Amino acid sequence: MKLPRQSFSTEPVHLRLAGLCRSAIEKGDFAPGEKFPSERELADRYEVSRATANKVIATLVAEGLLELRKGLGTRVRKRRTLFASLDGMESFTEHARAQGLEPATEVITFERVLSGSLSPEVKAGLGLDGAESEEIVYLERLRLADGVPLILEHRWVRETLAPGLSREDVAASFYRVLEEKFGLSMTGERHSISAVLLDGESADLFGLNEPAVALLVEGAGFIRGETPLWYQRLLYRGDRYRLDNETRGAATSAVGLRLGSEKQTA
Repeated sequence: MKLPRQSFSTEPVHLRLAGLCRSAIEKGDFAPGEKFPSERELADRYEVSRATANKVIATLVAEGLLELRKGLGTRVRKRRTLFASLDGMESFTEHARAQGLEPATEVITFERVLSGSLSPEVKAGLGLDGAESEEIVYLERLRLADGVPLILEHRWVRETLAPGLSREDVAASFYRVLEEKFGLSMTGERHSISAVLLDGESADLFGLNEPAVALLVEGAGFIRGETPLWYQRLLYRGDRYRLDNETRGAATSAVGLRLGSEKQTA
């Protein structure tokens, strides 16, 4: 057995055991396509019930780490690589499809607020620092690929520049809606990137146990040159993304954010 021995004396047992199995898979202890211990083998090794072992396997299947193959048992799933460039704007929906992945979007929150209620940082990012109060659309979305949650998005959009923006509009590609419904083309984005620990609510949305690390991409998007249209905070799963940078000479740098199969660190 490639899984280490470990005692599980505190609740919830299935989440702790799932975490241990997840770590073993992400470290590469199990190769893609390799047979994973069965429900019975997990139950015997860790002295847990078959029901608990079943929950562990079901959790890892839901996370896309394992897959059930008829006649072959439970196998470690090959995790495809999705590249998301940071040196150019792109739609998550279109890019995921181009990589053969099925994108999906869950709209968690969609509401209108007044700019006066926003934090100074968000107001400044929207170009509204010191300006009169303006209506803002706030949305929170979870972006998924092949059913796996990858990005948690918090976005504030200036209603005056995209009047009539609806919840249905943001249920898929936001860039496409801006172009087709509002005739708006993004002219640039400006972001900062940092590593953060997810709070409990965000970790739950990703289906991760605490503590969990994410890459925070935060900044504004512009139209008509330097007119801010939105401000956003994007949380990329730290266990699935890595920031790659390639520099050539003194003036050229290619930066990319990659979704990969290797265990990621921060």
